[in-house]
Amino acid sequence: MKTLYLVRHAKSSWKNPALGDRDRPLNARGKRDAPVMAEYVKQKIEKPDIFVSSPSRRTQDTAVLFMNAFGRSMEQLILEESFYHGYENDMESVISHLDPTHHSAMLFVHNPGITDYVNQLTGEQIFNIPTCGIAAVQLETKNWAEINQCQAKLLFYYYPKGLDLQ
Repeated sequence: MKTLYLVRHAKSSWKNPALGDRDRPLNARGKRDAPVMAEYVKQKIEKPDIFVSSPSRRTQDTAVLFMNAFGRSMEQLILEESFYHGYENDMESVISHLDPTHHSAMLFVHNPGITDYVNQLTGEQIFNIPTCGIAAVQLETKNWAEINQCQAKLLFYYYPKGLDLQ
């Protein structure tokens, strides 16, 4: 069995219009929600074996807050350029190349790719995974390379408003 944790970045700031999309930081709500969600999830799961993030600032900032909760340092974060646009086939390609010795992976990505990919994997009909939403998917396989050929089941789906963090 493999477990995939897909995390949409926390709420980002649009305060500075001079910043490019890639450089937008988290806003106050994002900085508040991400550590709370990380602590909540930490109580439910074992520490993921690997953390992979889009290179955008908001996803990296979200990833670092989660990694802090799990006792990991930023140096252990893997940045994946193909996650920036967040297409399902890009996520699947990266996942299929993960080291089979890793039993779990936490990925920090963008929408609409995260919602579409969770639905594609599990057959669920989630309308929209909101900012800082987390979906856990259990894969019935021993090898990440078989991700598109194995059964997948949604274990949980949490988001800040669903936990009354707002």
